[in-house]
Amino acid sequence: MFYGIGVGVGSSLTVTKKTIDVLDTLDILYVPTAKKTESYSTAHSIVKDYINEKTIIKAKHFPMNYNTEELQKVWNEIASEIIKDVSEGKDVGFITIGDPMVYSTYIYLLKILKDKTKITTIPGIASFLDIASNNNFPLVEGENPLIILPATMGTERLRSYIKNENSIVLMKVYNNFDEILEMLIEECLENHSIVVSNSSKDEEIIYKNIKDVKKSDVSYFTTILINKKWELS
Repeated sequence: MFYGIGVGVGSSLTVTKKTIDVLDTLDILYVPTAKKTESYSTAHSIVKDYINEKTIIKAKHFPMNYNTEELQKVWNEIASEIIKDVSEGKDVGFITIGDPMVYSTYIYLLKILKDKTKITTIPGIASFLDIASNNNFPLVEGENPLIILPATMGTERLRSYIKNENSIVLMKVYNNFDEILEMLIEECLENHSIVVSNSSKDEEIIYKNIKDVKKSDVSYFTTILINKKWELS
């Protein structure tokens, strides 16, 4: 069996019991690393205390770029290794930060494996849900839709959503962070927006006054919530 496992947002306290139970049964666990030269994995650090001591850890580097050919080559190689492990009767897992079905690298792996092996996907707490609850910041209510956007989608499309929608989650905001904040201020959303870096981690920082924050203040793991129907006190 192959398991895709969401490990939550940054704290071992947000890991679900279902995830803990599955981690205890695995023969092999694949963990993603950001660099070829390191074995450290953020996802691994979140759940390391829950992993069975007999489980074999396979650290794998996943390129953080948009080179489709390079990415596909890496994913195909890892998928082939997973298929081999499962075919040998092993229970194999892959961990990913947040929820596996929300802007996760796991989805690329799922596309390759879905018709080739039996798969169970374990949900995790997504960053925007963690941020909303921890800060008593409602995301959406009534008949309003909740719009979840990757901030990499382009300035004009972002601006259109920010102008026309009430409840918005902005993910992947780091690269054009200052430009996004400028948009929010132009739309007078200072009292309707919250910025959080490293949600639920030891180094978590919460900004409730977006005029006081800039890109150099935040980390790669930063999310912005907007609710025009909710005013910060």
